[in-house]
Amino acid sequence: MTENPQLPDFVQSGFHVEPGTPEPAGLAWDHGWRVGTVVFSRALSADAAAWSAKTREKLRVPGLRVARPIRATDGRYVVSGWRASNHIDGQPARRVDEAVHAALRLDDALSALDIPAFAREGGEDPFTKADRASRSGNDCGNELAARLTAQMEPLAAAEQVCHADLLATLLFSGYQAPAVTDLVAVAHPHGYTAALVMVDGLLAGAVDTGVLDRFDHLPGLDQLLLRALCYRVLVHQFHEDAIPTMAADLERVAETLMSRVSATM
Repeated sequence: MTENPQLPDFVQSGFHVEPGTPEPAGLAWDHGWRVGTVVFSRALSADAAAWSAKTREKLRVPGLRVARPIRATDGRYVVSGWRASNHIDGQPARRVDEAVHAALRLDDALSALDIPAFAREGGEDPFTKADRASRSGNDCGNELAARLTAQMEPLAAAEQVCHADLLATLLFSGYQAPAVTDLVAVAHPHGYTAALVMVDGLLAGAVDTGVLDRFDHLPGLDQLLLRALCYRVLVHQFHEDAIPTMAADLERVAETLMSRVSATM
């Protein structure tokens, strides 16, 4: 058997897995590799990957399946920049309303956890920089982000652990409960995970603006939506592989949200 250059045999062995032929696992698994019932993916941040694994090991969320991590032979969650999880059935789907409900249940479950230091301080990767800037409201030289920030008001709710990419890491399989493959910790008030799911659904054209009305009862929703979209705008600015055509979608959704907020101010 020829070793896959993207996934070394020693990494597979390090997680108690008999080396096999890896198959692409897809976006929901961070473009990792599946070998049998195990998915291997890169750990861009050792701290974040270890936190996600440790949390998913015991996390219980009503109506949500959770991909459990696999420890290495020495008990670690990360080996040579790789992490491993048990594969869980399902495919990404445009079921945004169900994803919002899952997001709210997930925020409930995560609310009891301490916010990890990296979620407040973070590093200099595009996603961490974007989240930090969207929370602080600092001028990043982005006109669209500045327009969104201008409509932001302080939120009274306390920050907690939320998920910064739930829609992309959520799988559906028939009538089974949705499954989450990973946790991307950020510090925001309860409901931010759901707001970001709505924003991502609107950006992808997977849902219409009616989703905002259906969840209008959520406390501080409009302000959470502004922060979630500002985050996506800044990710687009900071990420070197950002899709150019996304700019038009960001502008489209921004106009919708800003009009909505202006009508209630």
